[in-house]
Amino acid sequence: MIIKKFIANDFKGALKQAKKEMGSDAIILHTSKVRRGGIFSFLFSPQVEITVAVDESLQVNSDRLRKPVSSTAVSSTAAAAEPNRPVFSPQDANPGAQAIAQSAPGELLQELQTMKNLINDVKVKIYEVEQIKGISGEVQAFYETLINNQVEKELALKIINRVESRLPKDSKGDELWVRDLCLHTVQEYINNIKPIELQREQKGALVFMVGPTGVGKTTTIAKLAANMSFLEGKEVALITLDTYRVSAAQQLRTFAEIIGIPISVVFNPQDLGEAIKQYQEKDIIFVDTAGRSPYKDEHMEELQDFIEAANPDEIILVLSVTTDSSDLINIYQQFNLIGVDKIIFTKLDESCNYGRILNTVYHIRKPIAYLTTGQSVPDDIEVPDTLELARALLREGGAI
Repeated sequence: MIIKKFIANDFKGALKQAKKEMGSDAIILHTSKVRRGGIFSFLFSPQVEITVAVDESLQVNSDRLRKPVSSTAVSSTAAAAEPNRPVFSPQDANPGAQAIAQSAPGELLQELQTMKNLINDVKVKIYEVEQIKGISGEVQAFYETLINNQVEKELALKIINRVESRLPKDSKGDELWVRDLCLHTVQEYINNIKPIELQREQKGALVFMVGPTGVGKTTTIAKLAANMSFLEGKEVALITLDTYRVSAAQQLRTFAEIIGIPISVVFNPQDLGEAIKQYQEKDIIFVDTAGRSPYKDEHMEELQDFIEAANPDEIILVLSVTTDSSDLINIYQQFNLIGVDKIIFTKLDESCNYGRILNTVYHIRKPIAYLTTGQSVPDDIEVPDTLELARALLREGGAI
């Protein structure tokens, strides 16, 4: 495989250079912005650098590998190329085997694992190159943007193949057309939006907020309670089960006093039932649960006891976008054992890549209720705009 880099003032110019030199089968591997050299570089905008690859003849390589090469031929060739270099025996010519023989068992296993990982990485890259081969350059650039925003490769490939299949042949070179189609294709993966909606005559709607520690459940509840009370004119009550952290209960109590709504601190499922009865004439009751490890059975069983006693109308899982995609999915799977209806993603202000949102909703198939973008109460919470979220996914380090 031949790999080269091309630099131009814009992506289109770099792509044109690449296709001129490498041919129309050139595959884009990476796109980045680079600064010009020189002391006056700050006066000019960055240039675009693309890394492209073209497959060499696999048949030639395969045939070359199949032909047996004698040790004599190898030795004579090496000697001819370097007259002053001594010719080694086949045993001496394999220092790797000697090193392995001298290695400790632990070191040998580590080396083998490293080699296995490298082989797997190569296999993944070859698969990736084969998948995007033949796809137009503009769509390949879109693929790179998704990858840079931490969208999983499998999902990114699925999206760009859908884009390519929908793109008219006469529009494949139209950058604006391609971008618009990419934008709407991403939207299709994040269009399940369901904020809290109260029925007109409904009273005592019970909403549980669950999630691991540190994701911002308490602040999120305060934002929702304030907005429901001030903007929608609803009667709101708060219940906190977070008795493990005195600061959490006190924080929510302070918010409740500022907003002017009642709050109860509950220690067991029996008291929870009494608190719910006390607030049954309110429009909505938010329950703040303790941040618990989803991997500890006793924590989840305790939460299950509270949920069974309360029988909530909705259970909303709060997740932070600063968490890795695989962990987000695992956390959801653990909490879904007790039931999850919707997701709130928090801390968007602390991340520049929103691909984790796309990865998570693709795998768990649950609606997004809200996004939070900061600590300010009652601000910094919003119902997702799928178009804006899709645009953020198509920007390098984009923000909503």
